[in-house]
Amino acid sequence: MHTTFARRAPLVLVAALALPLAACGGMVDKEGMYEEFAASCKTSFEAEGGPPEMTEPFCECSTNKVREQDLGPMDMLDEEKMTSIGEACAQEVLANMQM
Repeated sequence: MHTTFARRAPLVLVAALALPLAACGGMVDKEGMYEEFAASCKTSFEAEGGPPEMTEPFCECSTNKVREQDLGPMDMLDEEKMTSIGEACAQEVLANMQM
């Protein structure tokens, strides 16, 4: 189960991008975009069959990393960046659950 989570988690972030990026107009409200990203992450995570107990920590970690890196809409289209964030958060969540 945990191996599957670690492999699928980055894909959740790519799926979570659809709503915030679709909502972006001319001016980008980054905080609003991050909130939409967090909500989309949770919906996508659960739809992809992610373990319910990991939804909140994974999406919180992912959203925090997106904020820390000050990613904008175009940055969030970078699959490599988003995969890296997803993999890092998957590892963090799994490590915390094993403690």
